[in-house]
Amino acid sequence: MRLVFVHGWALGPEIWDALASRLSEYAQARVNLGYFGAADIPTLQESDILVGHSAGLLWGLREKRDWAGVVSINSFARFCLDAQGRGCVRPAALRAMRLSLERDPQDCADAFRRSLGIAPASGSAQKEHLMEGLDLLGGFDATSSLDRRPCLVLGAEDDFLAPPAAARDLAAQSGGALALSATGGHGLPWTAPDFCAARIGEFLRAHEF
Repeated sequence: MRLVFVHGWALGPEIWDALASRLSEYAQARVNLGYFGAADIPTLQESDILVGHSAGLLWGLREKRDWAGVVSINSFARFCLDAQGRGCVRPAALRAMRLSLERDPQDCADAFRRSLGIAPASGSAQKEHLMEGLDLLGGFDATSSLDRRPCLVLGAEDDFLAPPAAARDLAAQSGGALALSATGGHGLPWTAPDFCAARIGEFLRAHEF
């Protein structure tokens, strides 16, 4: 068994440093989606457990259907609101992000990172990869990819981007366990690593991974 960490949009694998160090007893791998440099995607294995932050969950579920288990952190079944009202943001908000990214990729990515309390990235923003990430957020619905496998959904009551209702919907759709932190915002891997590590450890032990 291996934990495969996948970061969210305009972020990088370094967001996992605090959480990964608290789960060091488990084999691990990290995906780098190439938002600020070259992408680095390990070969995914059948026994892997997806640990996806925000859009990283969607990427993982789109790329691979047979994860042994899934851990969602600050994520959602879908991001852009559909006709039934499922999702987190209106399509207009995503269109505004596209326009901002077209004008100045570095400024757009750094502004988003600042909203999460993270310093600007050390590398140059890769517009093509960032646009691909927005396409994923705009069109992918994870509902059909959940397949009732072991699933843990972690969220925060004060998450401005993926509100508790989105976490509850994801847990309901997946049949997974739900745990909400009172604080931590949209950055639980670095704002509440102890909370995340404790819940993930309980999840892994409960399912005998």
